[in-house]
Amino acid sequence: MNKPFLALIILILSFVSCNNDNDDFNTIDSDTRWWILTRPNNNNIGESEIILYNETKSIIERTIDLPTQADSPHALEFDGEFLWLGGMGGNESIYKLNPEDGTVVSELTSIRTEGISYLNGELYYSFYGKIYQISQNGTLIQEITLSTNNNPSDIAINNSSLYYVYNGTIDPIIKINQTDSTEETIAETEVTALYTLAIHNDNLIVTTNSNAIRRFDISSGKRISDTETIIEGWITAIVPHNKQSE
Repeated sequence: MNKPFLALIILILSFVSCNNDNDDFNTIDSDTRWWILTRPNNNNIGESEIILYNETKSIIERTIDLPTQADSPHALEFDGEFLWLGGMGGNESIYKLNPEDGTVVSELTSIRTEGISYLNGELYYSFYGKIYQISQNGTLIQEITLSTNNNPSDIAINNSSLYYVYNGTIDPIIKINQTDSTEETIAETEVTALYTLAIHNDNLIVTTNSNAIRRFDISSGKRISDTETIIEGWITAIVPHNKQSE
């Protein structure tokens, strides 16, 4: 085989290999992204804003300003198309936001909450010992009274199972049986003044006081990992970016 012909074969194989690599890169998205709600911490570090955070690359991809009328933002959810923002101010609302620029699409007035979740086109929010299930226009569907009378600081839903966290002696993650309202402690988070809860890939997610992302197995409650972030300020909510709209 002459040298020019061999060189041509090598060139063709290299071109095909590069194209295959590009196809894999474009079709397989291995990045883990989060919507994160932040507020200034006790040292006035950080901003009140929503951040699109790429955990895999440890970079902030986007920041969104909050509605000026949002008084004390604590809660955040993403339904795959829109963001839902809630708070604990004296005259608070739940805001439906455009995730591109933070524009308010609609508003559910006179609702105070530290936790919001979304399932099958309906919203859940928590307030002083109760979790409310409502339609997107605010119609009450169900009211769940917690048997422990705890005050959830965040909530999350996995299929038909409700989970919540609250600021207690062990700062636990608790699962609610919606049939009989019994409660089961799934994990002790070891996070003082716990404010965040999310579910992603069969893991329960919280953030630590140093803004690390801490994972627990949803079945066993076993602590899996801590991943440090570059987020400054006080994280009051964290939500997966890859939820599917319904």
